[in-house]
Amino acid sequence: MKRIITAALLAAVSLTSCREGTVHDKAYLRAAAIDGGRMTLSFFPDTEPVEVSADTPAGALSAAELCLGREIFTGFTELVILGDCPPADTLSELFTQWELPPSCIAAAGRGSILLEVPPEQLSGSVRQAQAQGMLPECDIVTVLSALLSDKKTAQAPELDTGGVSGVVQF
Repeated sequence: MKRIITAALLAAVSLTSCREGTVHDKAYLRAAAIDGGRMTLSFFPDTEPVEVSADTPAGALSAAELCLGREIFTGFTELVILGDCPPADTLSELFTQWELPPSCIAAAGRGSILLEVPPEQLSGSVRQAQAQGMLPECDIVTVLSALLSDKKTAQAPELDTGGVSGVVQF
């Protein structure tokens, strides 16, 4: 009987003490802008964006984690802005390795735009333009599916400091 109670207590302690950190131990990615070998990352709740240099998005994420001193969680990312990079390869890597949510907006623009304009303003302007029928669907799944289809092209909003400036063909 003592062994059963001891085993039950050990199981309860091991199940409740298994922690991968608290909410405060992580940085939550809100938006990413990729332009060549530079990546700008913006986080919830309105912390200063981080600029890093890396050859791959995975390398950029690691470099940003070192800068911040915290693990980065990408599951709530709202916006990805593509500058000078191959759109299909980059979006595919971001979607699979970073595990971005399917609702994440894929757009075109300069990588430094996140240093000038808050990400919520940019994603809000895209959503507003979509609601008004001015933009096609541009979530990462739709854009990536179109890029990987037989046509190998997709439409996405182009962003500048004023918000949506047009539609581009990837």
